[in-house]
Amino acid sequence: MKVIYSVLREINIGTALPIAKKYNFKQREFENFIFLLENEGYVERVLRIDTFFSLKPARLTKKGHDFLENHKYLEASYPDKQDN
Repeated sequence: MKVIYSVLREINIGTALPIAKKYNFKQREFENFIFLLENEGYVERVLRIDTFFSLKPARLTKKGHDFLENHKYLEASYPDKQDN
C-alpha cells in the first residue's frame, strides 16, 4: 500500500519521477509494477516503445487521485523533501 502511495504521489507531483532503485526493484520488476498500476486504472500515458520505458508523460487518473486522497494518512510517513 505504501509503495503504491509513494509511486502515485511522485507521479502526481512530477518533480522527481519514481525509479526502480528507490524501491529496491529490478528494472523489469518496476516496469511490471507500473504496468499493473496502469492496468488497474491508477495511471495512464505510460510510454513504452520496444524496450524503452518512461513515466515522463504519465499522469494519474481519477482513480489514482482518489487513491491518494483515501490514503492521505500515509503522507505522515513520507520523507519531507523540504528538509533537505
